[in-house]
Amino acid sequence: MSKGNGSRRTFLIEKVPESNIIAVDKDVCVGCRTCELMCSLHHNDEFDLSLSRLYVSRSPFEALFTPEVCRQCLAPECYVVCPVEGAMKIDEKTGARLIVEEKCVGCGVCAQACPWNGESRIIRLNAAKKVYEKCDLCGGAPSCVEFCPVNALTYVSLEGR
Repeated sequence: MSKGNGSRRTFLIEKVPESNIIAVDKDVCVGCRTCELMCSLHHNDEFDLSLSRLYVSRSPFEALFTPEVCRQCLAPECYVVCPVEGAMKIDEKTGARLIVEEKCVGCGVCAQACPWNGESRIIRLNAAKKVYEKCDLCGGAPSCVEFCPVNALTYVSLEGR
């Protein structure tokens, strides 16, 4: 991979592989937020909605609930713009676009570049650690999917497509 002008990487040699994803059925979601709690527990060993790497947007008066999770884009802007070499990588097993906590400097460029991160719900700052975090597909066994009581979330692997 070569560096382009500024901090934007150019992909002349490296082809970004496809990724497994978490598919969302917003028509099934009941807004219980179990997915958020289980994500927080999996990654931080505590139930704290602010530490979840996905977010359930809610319009309770309209009974509309929509889980928002990283889409693991084929052309991941977050990955492309990260100015710190090695702070983002592609998981070989799942294809997930990962933020490497030990190398992240907390600049937020990834969060700003994500076209789906309008309200900072997909790529979030962990204020205590001073690093950004996003869905990493839990290494291929997402807790949010496993514990969703209504199956509004589904883990879709490349083999399943």
